[in-house]
Amino acid sequence: MYYTNIAIIVYTNLLLAIFNLLPIYPLDGGRILQEIVNIQKGKQEAYRITNSISKITVIILTAIVSIVILYIHNIAFILILIYLWFLVIKNEKQYIIKNKIYEQIKS
Repeated sequence: MYYTNIAIIVYTNLLLAIFNLLPIYPLDGGRILQEIVNIQKGKQEAYRITNSISKITVIILTAIVSIVILYIHNIAFILILIYLWFLVIKNEKQYIIKNKIYEQIKS
């Protein structure tokens, strides 16, 4: 019984770590991606690439979750997906504002 509880705690923490390392910007995986691209290509290009990868990742996750929901019937997946879409849409708005600022600075 004791080992079962520890296994559940370890499993839950591993799932949270994997979720947090998704390459979606506000999550840690997106921040790591943005900093790596920033070193290679610069800040403006890092924002653009990170924004694109975030959108692609959420679209792929939407397709996967749609299939998983057919078999598992768990609404928690939908709630997580809604949260991820909220993050990506919010990040898209911030990207547009930052892009306008960069364009004004260049002019």
